[in-house]
Amino acid sequence: MSTTEQTSTRRRQRYVVCGVDELKPGTTRLYAVGHRQIVVGHVPGHGYVALSNYCAHQGGPLSAGSFEAMWTAEKVGERIQDPDRWVLICPYHNFEIDTATGCPVARLGTARTATYRVAVEADEIVVYV
Repeated sequence: MSTTEQTSTRRRQRYVVCGVDELKPGTTRLYAVGHRQIVVGHVPGHGYVALSNYCAHQGGPLSAGSFEAMWTAEKVGERIQDPDRWVLICPYHNFEIDTATGCPVARLGTARTATYRVAVEADEIVVYV
């Protein structure tokens, strides 16, 4: 069931996808939201994210992917996992999508995966499209 939210630029549909107890940390689930296939994930320690199910690289199903803290570096030869930045890894080619922006970690021109606003309301996970 959906309801409508008015924003300054356009109307958004509100979709309740599941209860918070149905999506454990580190897991994803695929939902049909309107006419879209959307992956909703519970990023460990950081709440929920909602992205298109299609990887910007070659269209792989992100719903079969996994979460990982993003690898970063301050200098050459250094590797640190950033506990505040998370990626969803495509199962086809290990392509990494930044869960906050939908942008690929490795640049591919302007390709990106669509992201959607997600909220917790009354113990339910809600996606706005």
